[in-house]
Amino acid sequence: MPDELRIHYKNVLQKYNEEFTKGNLSVAWRHLERAHILGQPWPREHNYVHWLMLKFGIHIKDKKEIIGQIPRLLIGGIKVSLRRTAS
Repeated sequence: MPDELRIHYKNVLQKYNEEFTKGNLSVAWRHLERAHILGQPWPREHNYVHWLMLKFGIHIKDKKEIIGQIPRLLIGGIKVSLRRTAS
């Protein structure tokens, strides 16, 4: 991820954490969605957002979200591993 984009990505994740901590879950989720879009081309950042989405789903006890994130994390983990071995 280019440095100039990483600044925005980290900023959005910081806003997510702030809103999550305040209990503003719908606003927090929107920040996660934004981080997902920003991180999508980069497997590590993309996978990290899916990890946060899984934790979010657990926090709100949303089985659909939890079940939806697990395969994304597994596939994302494989992509990161393949990219490392290809380098």
